[in-house]
Formats: sequence, structure tokens, C-alpha cells
Amino acid sequence: MSIVIRKMCIKDFDDAMAILGEWNMAPMAASSDIEDPERSELNIENSFVALLDDQVVGVCSYIIHNPQLAETASMAVTPSCRGLGVGYQLQQARVQELKRLGIKLLRTETDREDTVAWYIRKFGYRQVGTNPKKHNFSLADVNEWVVLELDLDN
Repeated sequence: MSIVIRKMCIKDFDDAMAILGEWNMAPMAASSDIEDPERSELNIENSFVALLDDQVVGVCSYIIHNPQLAETASMAVTPSCRGLGVGYQLQQARVQELKRLGIKLLRTETDREDTVAWYIRKFGYRQVGTNPKKHNFSLADVNEWVVLELDLDN
């Protein structure tokens, strides 16, 4: 069983959105109910997918805020593939690309305690604060994001 990580293609979009939907993290357009969604798009050019037997089983992306600052966005792995290192490989690909682009600081927000610990343990992030959530996104019973930062110069 071999996981392949590659840049996302348009043909991967629906599968990636379905995986994000499984975790209540699918981007959504602004509406009268939610005027400012947490994520409003999935930018294919800034995204990676993980494939297992030619099936999309994971997705991650990033947002560039300025020439030195980027933010992770929309990482999810289909539940049946958790524990196989898919998320780790996706994050490695994302970090490598951001370093190549000259990004110095990578910010991540998550509402899952186990994910906070994973980012700190596996990648060396540091926790720098919290942000309130705008609406029910990801975990419905958690009202804030934990903000993490990673120095890509080290």
C-alpha cells in the first residue's frame, strides 16, 4: 500500500470536497446565513492530494498572505486512512513548497486538541493564541481556533 502525494488537479476537486465535508470543513460561499465563512474556496493551485490506489484519500492547501507569511488550510484525510501517515506526508509536501516559495512563517489554526499536539510534536509548531470561530465549522462544540506558528527558516 503506497500513498502518492501530488499537486491537486481539477479532476480531484469533487473528491477533495467530499473528504473535507466528512470533517465539516468544506469551503462554502458566503450567504445570508453565513456572511463571512471560515473557508470560502479551495484553491486548486495551492492544494495537494494524497492518493491510495488512484483514489483521493487526503487533501491539504495553503493561503499566501504576503511574501513571508502563509496559512495552512483545509487538511483532511478520509477516516478509513487515518493512522497511515497521510496527513504527515501532505503537511511535508505543503511545507516544502512554501519554503521553496520563500515563506518564512507558517500559521495554522485548528480546533482539535489531538491535531494541536500532532503539529507541535511532528513539526515543531508553537502555540501563539486563539481566535474565535465565525460559525459552526469543523468541531461544532468548540468555539475557538488554537493558533499555531512554525518558523520555516529553521
